[in-house]
Amino acid sequence: MTSFEDFPMIEVKKMNETEVRLFALLFNLLREPKGISFQKFRNIMPRFYKNEDRESDRKKLYRDLNQLKSLGFNIKVAQFGYQSEDYFPYYLEKESIDRTLKFTKEELEYLSQVLFATEPTMEGFSLSQKLFSHHLDLIPKFAKQPKEESETEEIPDTSNTEKILQAIKDKRALTIQYGFDTNERIIEPYRLVRKNTTDFYLLAYDRGKKSLRRFILPKITVKKESKEEFQSNLKITNQDLNFHPLLLTKHPELEIPFQIHPDYEDRWKLFLDGAQFEKLGDEYRVKTTNQNALFQFFVLSPEALVSTSDRWKDTFQSYTKHWEDLYQFV
Repeated sequence: MTSFEDFPMIEVKKMNETEVRLFALLFNLLREPKGISFQKFRNIMPRFYKNEDRESDRKKLYRDLNQLKSLGFNIKVAQFGYQSEDYFPYYLEKESIDRTLKFTKEELEYLSQVLFATEPTMEGFSLSQKLFSHHLDLIPKFAKQPKEESETEEIPDTSNTEKILQAIKDKRALTIQYGFDTNERIIEPYRLVRKNTTDFYLLAYDRGKKSLRRFILPKITVKKESKEEFQSNLKITNQDLNFHPLLLTKHPELEIPFQIHPDYEDRWKLFLDGAQFEKLGDEYRVKTTNQNALFQFFVLSPEALVSTSDRWKDTFQSYTKHWEDLYQFV
């Protein structure tokens, strides 16, 4: 029979009140895969969430759920639980363990030495761009160019990316050409941003436009590396890093009302994450400068739409009719 002596490295101690509460909270979430509302938590865990001050209990539950999330449990927290705690339960998503790779600074330093200890390759440069996208200070100086294995045009040119990364580190301006535009532009590169899994964008201040702009990395051609320091002194905000399609500027801003079927509200709120909206009663008021980005959601989930404005409904019906007509030719 196994005894405590078999595990000499494990220190057994009594759980404190907070640990008991978190364990009970987690086990109840595991037992109820469909989720538990705030009111139900008060009923099944009265020892912890049954004070006279309901608002205090609600905040306490929210803090506890966020602490479990910080430990790697993927808990869905309803954004509007404050208004409708009975209809927006909290639940634990399957495969909740964080499977992403995380590196310490020492590990990244070692990886950088390994990557550039041998003859540089295209794959090495590509890997370094992904590994060090948030740790540019750990990228070694690029002493050598990777050898070209052939003279075909299919091999990508990474020299522009190297110059951009160096300019971000040194905070120096660059003269570039963008896409098919032959005019040169002077930019001050601030940060690389990865959208989805493969697309890289450069956030940079455009001196000609006098504003912060987003540039698709492969479309940038560096014409001149300047020794000039930044003239701008910008602070990158969460809004600058938000690439939600509803925020793309395609038309003047519109506010569109939607009423969504309760079975689809979690999916709808996940879709709106990062966009501008508010909920008043049962109605969502979505602000957008690109209403076409809404079409995809309702094409995939038409049952989600309970009601909307007549004007937007006509626009959506015209869109679906257009695609229906196109499919007649397939």
